Parts: sequence; structure tokens; C-alpha cells
Amino acid sequence: MIANGVTISRILFSILMLGLPSSSGAFAALYLLCGATDVLDGFLARRLHTESEKGERLDSAADLVFAAVYAVKVLPALQIPLWIWVWTALIAVEKTAGILQRRKGEGRLHIEHSAANKLTGLLIFLLPLISNFADVKYGAAIACATASFAATEELLELKKLKSAE
Repeated sequence: MIANGVTISRILFSILMLGLPSSSGAFAALYLLCGATDVLDGFLARRLHTESEKGERLDSAADLVFAAVYAVKVLPALQIPLWIWVWTALIAVEKTAGILQRRKGEGRLHIEHSAANKLTGLLIFLLPLISNFADVKYGAAIACATASFAATEELLELKKLKSAE
């Protein structure tokens, strides 16, 4: 499937980024390719009517690999204040609770691909790109606010589903 091939390319591009200096042009090119493939794989799957649970899991795995590389290569280059890190940790706890509750209810691990989650991912992706133009703490705060909204929205949706049962 073409969409899954695009997703796999994001995994490979992410791994290749590990071997490059984060200030290099090659790193920047791969970074942008990762962003493009993240948008393109879902678009292709929908357009070609090849959406699948396997593709969704593969996309989540590619997102996880990219996020790990981002944490190792990009975050150290950004000067993020401690209060943003604390906020991020609280969001991670809330997101983990939601994922575990969903897993308990559905019997499988599922990462929600809501509009708020997609917007959060875009904002986080843009952080290093805007850091040359604006203080990163403002962009990080907006990303954290969006992520907080997404995590809370997921927990409320789970609560609503449980009460409907």
C-alpha cells in the first residue's frame, strides 16, 4: 500500500536524522520530509480508500519514532523553561491515563488522532522553525494549552462513553 510506504519512509527519515547534526541542512531537509510524510500518508490512505487499522497503528509507530528523535535531537537545542517542562509532564500523565482507560475499554492500545491532537503535533513540529523569530516559550505555551485541551477532551469523551454503557 502506498500510504503505508510513505509512513515507513517517515520512520526511516527519522532514524537517519539521528546520525546528523541538528544544525545541518540535511537534518532540516529530513525534518521537513518527516512533516510532509506525516500529512501525506493519511491523505493518500483516505484518497485511495486504503485506510486500515494496520495503517493507523503504523502511523502511530512512525509518530513515536519521530517524537523520540525529536526529543533527542531537537529539544536539547531549544531553550525551554522549567515551567513548560512541568506542564508537559502533567499533560503526559493525563494522556497516559486516557490511553490506559481506552485500552481497558477497547482491549487494545489506541492513540486518538483528534483534531486537537493533530493541531498539537503541528505546533510542536513548528517550534524549532519559529525559534529563530520568536521566544520558544510562547510557542511551547500555546502547544501545551492545545495539548491540555486535547487530553481533557479525550478523558471527557471516555467518561461520556462509559456513562452511555
